Amino acid sequence: MAQVFPIITTNPLRNKICVFPTEDDCELTSNEINSIIRRNPHSFNNIFYKPYIKRLEGIKKYKAIRRQYQKYKKNNIIKTSENPVYYIYNIIDNEKNEYYGIVGSIPHAEFEAGYIRKIEKSLPAAVEEKTNQIDHIGFISKPVTVVHEDIPAINDIFERYKSKIPLYEFTRNNGFVHEVWQVVDPEDVALIKKAYKQAVKFYIIDDNNNFEALHRIYKERSVKGQRLFSGQEAFNFFPAFLIGQSQVKIHEYKKGLPPEYAKSPEEVLEILSKDFNISPVDNFELPGKGEILLYTHIGKYKLLPKSHIDSQLPDAFIFDRYILPVITENQKLISYDEFKFCDGKRSAKCVDNQLNKGNCKMGFIIRPMDFEEIENAVKNNIKIPYKSLYLEPRLLKGLFIYEI
Repeated sequence: MAQVFPIITTNPLRNKICVFPTEDDCELTSNEINSIIRRNPHSFNNIFYKPYIKRLEGIKKYKAIRRQYQKYKKNNIIKTSENPVYYIYNIIDNEKNEYYGIVGSIPHAEFEAGYIRKIEKSLPAAVEEKTNQIDHIGFISKPVTVVHEDIPAINDIFERYKSKIPLYEFTRNNGFVHEVWQVVDPEDVALIKKAYKQAVKFYIIDDNNNFEALHRIYKERSVKGQRLFSGQEAFNFFPAFLIGQSQVKIHEYKKGLPPEYAKSPEEVLEILSKDFNISPVDNFELPGKGEILLYTHIGKYKLLPKSHIDSQLPDAFIFDRYILPVITENQKLISYDEFKFCDGKRSAKCVDNQLNKGNCKMGFIIRPMDFEEIENAVKNNIKIPYKSLYLEPRLLKGLFIYEI
């Protein structure tokens, strides 16, 4: 069970809904972000990535971001809602698949009580940076994605609201349609609260670094101001996009070693031959269970774990335990935050392109985990390796901003 409450968010005005929200950073290249900033002065990207802001560091940068954010409020591009509500958010992709869920707020106390589980490792350095950023700028750009077991009552509510006129309905350049409804009817609000209280499986499955940063801020402020705060302040909650398990697609991540990596493909193949049977492949784009693909400029290879490696381990764990440590010799030089990632929706050609451009030295393709493997890891209290899951749907930044 989990308590999920209506939420106060800052949203674009309806006449700015097509120009303000933006795709997540992992969806856009730096060139695409720069292009958006040049041609769209209303884009959310201007808050973080204007050239003069990018040149700043530390507190000066955070203050500049905060000023830019307040400027957008003053110019009536975005506005903070007066009362807490639930939002129903539906994304329709180019293949007419629908991904719908509820945007609400969850008390951090629910996470500490174990009703909400964080399943993926975070990067300490990234969490530290996010904590400082959010603490100074005072907002987070999108909700944390929380996956739960399918709840029939939530599905029924969505079906009813589909026939209503949305608060927002707009199409992005990629052809995806976004629809948003507000839930303000007291009976529907009560129904949503009750539905979540009856469910038992809730997993934070995306935006792990953001969540951990928000949780750190919550703990710090709670300790410092025990007698000053009522418990209803915004920092006591985190914004969540709650979505049923059947609504989610999990893809593989493609991971590229950076160009600075010293070892040659031949050296890596020799190192990995101690733990893996290695065979060359041609156009092998998606590995099967128990297979990991290695792309290099001298060829493509399939890695099959030898008998001394537990065959029941998810492939993401095999990479994390038997490949990354040995090829990097446990040095900090190559850590996950230095990897080049290709998102799961792109084909293996993405890895080839990164190799050809010199953006990475070699690339690995790892089969995505399924929910059975995820739940087994949760039961055994084992955190999933960082960047093991690439999730659809991907939320837009700037559509639901949460101020703390």
